[in-house]
Amino acid sequence: MMKITILLLFFVNSAFAKNYIEENLRKLSWNGVEVVWLEDNSLPTFDLSVYFRDGALGESKTDAGITQLMFDQLTSGTKRYTQKDIVESLEFFGTKYGSRVTHEFSTFSVHGLVKNIVPTMKMVCHLFDDASFPKKELKKAKSREIVGLESLVSQHGKLANRIFREESLKGSGFERPVSGYKSSIKRINSKKLSARLKEFNEKVFKKIYIKGPKDIKVLSSVFANDCGWKGVKGNEKSFPIVKSKAKNQNIIFVPVPNANQAQVRIGRIVSTDEIRQQERELKSFATNYLGGGFTSQLVQVLRVKKALTYSAGSYHSEQNSYGRTGMSTFTKNETIVELLKSINEVVNSSTKSISKSSFMYSKRSLKGNYLLGLESTSDFLENLMQFDHNQISYDEIYKFNERVDQIEIKDVQRMIGQLYNIEAQTILVLGNKSLIKDLKKAGYKVTTKNYKKYL
Repeated sequence: MMKITILLLFFVNSAFAKNYIEENLRKLSWNGVEVVWLEDNSLPTFDLSVYFRDGALGESKTDAGITQLMFDQLTSGTKRYTQKDIVESLEFFGTKYGSRVTHEFSTFSVHGLVKNIVPTMKMVCHLFDDASFPKKELKKAKSREIVGLESLVSQHGKLANRIFREESLKGSGFERPVSGYKSSIKRINSKKLSARLKEFNEKVFKKIYIKGPKDIKVLSSVFANDCGWKGVKGNEKSFPIVKSKAKNQNIIFVPVPNANQAQVRIGRIVSTDEIRQQERELKSFATNYLGGGFTSQLVQVLRVKKALTYSAGSYHSEQNSYGRTGMSTFTKNETIVELLKSINEVVNSSTKSISKSSFMYSKRSLKGNYLLGLESTSDFLENLMQFDHNQISYDEIYKFNERVDQIEIKDVQRMIGQLYNIEAQTILVLGNKSLIKDLKKAGYKVTTKNYKKYL
């Protein structure tokens, strides 16, 4: 608790917080690879993330999911070590590790004790340099992935999210799921994984983010000699320009067996032009006001006032070239029409009238949650990485609360209309096929899709 309290104090005062980065942030170059080092001598631990400027967008459709599978299988074996050897070694050093793959970039993160930093990172570099992706282990991993996809038919919320992503982003280049499809996973083999890893090692732009004490400087030679990574100017991958989609007047309905509830997803793609317009703080405010917690308008109306659902929320997220905005909830089969109409009413009313009390509560909530989102080391490094990826200055971290304070009610009303106008959204309902009749009777146009084509 003391660590969290101290870290929060850094961010309460803007000037002091800015000095924290100015006094502790170091920019290094290891074999030409950029390094962002946040010097912290308070604990004998380190956090390290390697950023790769490539992800699912760089895959072919026939090999969709290969990047995620490659990272997942790094520890499955090398020419020198078995999977058991690798896992036991990293556990002995007290190491936690994991990967994250998005469409625009990927990361591999490591947390451990400073005293073990050299053997830990030597092992990690060995994995990147010599992973052999044994056929036996790969077969097991692929089987687990395929079974996981097939089981989605009984996990209606997850299935709705997967289908909605593809439908709402269709035609943008970002619609394919990071995990791939059953058909693409079946085609991936050890040779393809090795080729993808070689591409990441030799061609993909990298940047290293570290928080830890001065001892981390010993890693310079480890990354140069054991990983063999070199910085190459001009290989920063560019991303396609994304345009707004044409309005979809039909509800996309996905019938599934044994559905006693209707899953509802409403949202749209955020174009490159919209991202360039910035107003990041205002977009966050509008999203938080509409569906950012129990006091949000969606929850207060759909759950508290009308008892149509147990939970409802909205989101807005942006990458370098595209973003997503939307609303997510569910309801009983017999109240699907009332739920859809109520969501429309909440959005429309929020563009016309916002009470001062709810406005101020949302403002305080947004500012408080922003601070809490920076409280851990991994979260802070993630913020720095995301700012670099989106080409945003670190100084913007400290302008957030000040800009939120400057937002007026009319600004929030305008942005809710801009982001969540129902007429511009893709609407997906997943549930019992009997709901099709109810939706059509209520005047909705319905297009039916088979869930199997998304697996």
